[in-house]
Amino acid sequence: MTALDTRPLVERITDELRAQVIDGRLKPGSRLRQEEIAAELGVSRTPLREAFRRLQGEGWFANHARQGIVVNEMTIDEITDIAVARMMLEPVSAGLAARVHDDAAAGRLRDMTLAQIDPMDTHAFFDSNRDFHFEISGIGPHAKETDLGRTIRRHWELFSRYRLYYWRSTVHVNRSEAAHLDITAAWLERDSETVERLVARHNWLAIKDQIEVLHPEAELDSQLLAMCEKYGIGV
Repeated sequence: MTALDTRPLVERITDELRAQVIDGRLKPGSRLRQEEIAAELGVSRTPLREAFRRLQGEGWFANHARQGIVVNEMTIDEITDIAVARMMLEPVSAGLAARVHDDAAAGRLRDMTLAQIDPMDTHAFFDSNRDFHFEISGIGPHAKETDLGRTIRRHWELFSRYRLYYWRSTVHVNRSEAAHLDITAAWLERDSETVERLVARHNWLAIKDQIEVLHPEAELDSQLLAMCEKYGIGV
């Protein structure tokens, strides 16, 4: 945490711990020792406990009777539920946004695509990727707030837990950047059908990566397979 950050202390601690899960410093299943973390962050245990409570409520941490507070591990059922929701909602939302976007949205998307983000700057890269997905889905900060937008953002954030823990190779980065370029081209042309198909495939590859790393022995859910078949995605 930086000394220049003027946000409330609990909020800063919460964001820092969430970031440590995202980039792999706090690994799934690891036990969280309050004394060590308080010393590392230079804070007292009172605001730290409140940050723990918030992150438990968001699903990042869990409280087990014998272990205490641990970094939550996503079960295959949790991953599947979130993945199915993403595959059902995001491609359709992106296709709709492609048809109705205005010049301002087109300009923002062009700027995002052209921005040079260092993939080794994990937090900047994560934020850039999130902003791209929200913009193409028409649910970015400039869009009108809707229940659909809130649902998509919630599922995207849940799915992205631990993403940078396993998504570090240049193969994944290059694949993602290439997909973003293809999606952007179709989106700017208002080709909603192609946008839906490309977004579905892009999301599926991220889902597949996560399942293979966190649950390599798991069988793919029939709903996920049906969504892949709908968009002509080979599995």
